This record gives sequence, structure tokens and C-alpha cells, in this order.
Amino acid sequence: MDSAKKQIIRLHIPSEIKYTKLVEDFMNSSGQYIYPDNEPLRHKMCAVMNEVFTNIVRHSNTSKVDELVRIQMEIGAKAFLISIYDHGPGIEIKGSLPPYDKSLVGEKVEFRKVIDGTVYMTVVNPYSVSFSFEAAEESNFDKFDELEEMDGHGFGISIVTKIMDSVSYSYVGDGKFDWQIIKNLDT
Repeated sequence: MDSAKKQIIRLHIPSEIKYTKLVEDFMNSSGQYIYPDNEPLRHKMCAVMNEVFTNIVRHSNTSKVDELVRIQMEIGAKAFLISIYDHGPGIEIKGSLPPYDKSLVGEKVEFRKVIDGTVYMTVVNPYSVSFSFEAAEESNFDKFDELEEMDGHGFGISIVTKIMDSVSYSYVGDGKFDWQIIKNLDT
């Protein structure tokens, strides 16, 4: 691939769970072009697309407003950027939905505790949050009582934040949101 040229690939798809495999296949096909010699990474990227698309289908208003999920992949010399557009309501932080009050900018809040760590959100600006994962000092998979207390929400975003180098969710106006997930190509 010419390192100075950006490639853009798009997929517009209904917000229905039955299309999850098509989204994974789209990622896998793109991944064969981007990562031809790294099948394990391609499988991880398919898992990322599965998790994000599934969350959009389950938690967004995209199908209710009769819109499509818009996926755009930008392939450049140093990074692979995936933008996935959906229709909110957005993510509530301290009783506020986007655009967030300016007093929340810089605020880091726990999004979800999972068995091996915690996913955090940081308000980057009134329109965007970034996600990060912090591993627990010691994972104890024998604590089944903790597993019973976890309700299943947030596990997908923990997978996404562990695989990707950058994960953000931004309000772009008119009820629309943009997931931006980035994988550096040199890692």
C-alpha cells in the first residue's frame, strides 16, 4: 500500500442483530488486506466489530429512527481508524448526557468493573468521551461470587479497549454519535 495514500472503505447496514456476521465478514475481508500475515489480530478486530455493532443494535436508537449503522474504515500508513456512526441517546455521566457540562471535562469515571480490571471513561470535551482499561493488580478467577454480581453490561467495551489503541465516543449533533476506534499498524 502506498504509505502516502489513505484508503477509505464504507459499509451502511441496518441496525439488526442478524447482520452481525456480515459486519464481522466485512472486517475480516478488510483485515486480510491490512494484516495479511496476522490472522490472530484479524480475529481480534472481528471481535471488536462484533462488540461495537452488537452494542449499537441493543442500546442505540438507530433502528427506531429508521437509520442505518454507518461504518467507515480509514487505512493509512500508521493507523487503521474505524468510525461507526449511530443514533444516541449517548452515555450518561453524572446525570448528564452529551453535550456534557464544561465542568465535567477531564472527569474520569468508572464505566464498568470486569473480572480482570476496570473500564473508565474520561470526558475529553463536552461532546466526547474516551475509554481506557486498567488491569486489576491481581486477577482472581476463583471469585465466582463477584461474577454473579456482574450483570453482563460493559464486557464488550472492555474487550474493545484491550484490543484497540484508542477508543472514543463523540456526539456529532442531531442525535448522532461516532465511535472512533484506532489500531496502530506498527504494533
